[in-house]
Amino acid sequence: METEWLRTFIVAAQTENFRETAEKRFITQSTVTKHIQHLERALQTPLFDRQGKQVTLNRQGAYFSQQAQKILSALDEGLHQMDSFVKGYTAKLTLGVAPQIANSTLPAILTAFRCRKPTTQVVIELLKSNEIGEAVFTGVIDIGLSKLTSTRELHTVMLAQEPLHLIAPIAKKELDAFTLLQQETLLTHEYAPYWEDVQQVLQQFASHQTMHINQTEVIKHFVKHGLGIALLPKSVIEADCQQHLLHSYSLKEFSHIVSDTYLLTKYVSAEYDAFLEACNSVYG
Repeated sequence: METEWLRTFIVAAQTENFRETAEKRFITQSTVTKHIQHLERALQTPLFDRQGKQVTLNRQGAYFSQQAQKILSALDEGLHQMDSFVKGYTAKLTLGVAPQIANSTLPAILTAFRCRKPTTQVVIELLKSNEIGEAVFTGVIDIGLSKLTSTRELHTVMLAQEPLHLIAPIAKKELDAFTLLQQETLLTHEYAPYWEDVQQVLQQFASHQTMHINQTEVIKHFVKHGLGIALLPKSVIEADCQQHLLHSYSLKEFSHIVSDTYLLTKYVSAEYDAFLEACNSVYG
């Protein structure tokens, strides 16, 4: 029995249309027909009821579609594991990472982790911070790097508490921070856990305007193009400021507000210990 027959059958079972199956599988319709016929002969039972050009999955076909999916899932996982073995991997670690962390400190963390665990394969899932705790708890990911804690009972380590810096376009770096706060649009990430504290401080700047943008990288991009200013954690803006793409201000009015970063896991392991060490080496 050929695995391609199974892959064709699964799509055909979902679509109940051989022409559509051919398009989805990037093969000809006659090949779809042959695959199904070969499979039916091997199983010694029809899988579809046929009426002219119309096909409908029958009872045997519905039952076998579940078995076929299990067969292919096991095969694909085995092939993946074999590929990892050939490449020298002996373990696998799945990370759920908030975009803000992925775009700032994650590359340095991964570099440090590879030095400690070179034979561990790392898989990364980008998730919102409010999704990471649940993903760790349900086993979708092994470790989470989040800006939020979780209501679930998880092993939680605070990695960093970073100050917020006001960033502005390089073209406006001669202006003082208070003038910017009164004249420029403040680009905000309304889901940032520190935003309520920021709003309280902003009340003293009666004329300030805000624009909600829920991606940190987009916020920085807008600031670079002169569309406003923003308050962001130090690690997020450090590289851009060093390259003179942004200008930053450290304001005592916001010094009590910090951006937290957490490491979440359900089970402690050797891989987790090595990853925690890597995180600590980056966040200090």
